Amino acid sequence: MRVGNYQKGIHFLKILEDRKLPKRARCPHCDRLFDRRVLDDHIVKCRGRSTGREKRVTMTTRKTLIVDGNNVAYHLSYNGVPRVENLLNAQHSLIASGYWPVIVISAALKHKIDRPEVLNQIENLVEAQRGTNDDLLIFSEAQKRKADIVSNDRFLNWQKSHPWVASRLRRYRLTPTGLILS
Repeated sequence: MRVGNYQKGIHFLKILEDRKLPKRARCPHCDRLFDRRVLDDHIVKCRGRSTGREKRVTMTTRKTLIVDGNNVAYHLSYNGVPRVENLLNAQHSLIASGYWPVIVISAALKHKIDRPEVLNQIENLVEAQRGTNDDLLIFSEAQKRKADIVSNDRFLNWQKSHPWVASRLRRYRLTPTGLILS
């Protein structure tokens, strides 16, 4: 009796596994699709292999992306403290993928972030003026540069006044090795 129930349990688990298709994501270095469970390991290997072989992309051919810096800094932060390491990882991985990231942050972020002195090392960092909404600066930069917006925020409060935002919004996944666009 136990053997039959055990076999039924295995059969049931197999049916569940067949229904759940693993989500896949692209490697930012070689642009191949991988199961998310093995993607992080592949990125570490691929980054080491691609250091000398990647094609050189000039700044004029790179696609500009406007990065919601507050959203990225707070992503997976410990105790609600934003991390500057998230911004650096995002910048490095987007540049390695052939993009030109412009990171927009709020004026309050530099007072809350874990290492504010490192913010000076980030190229193309745009800070919203004190008392203004950084979302509006993200939208104006995206329109001015004809760029997509990288954020996991859906900007629901701005859908009526800026209906074009939904079509230019690009979600991301932050890994220890960098930012992966979905």
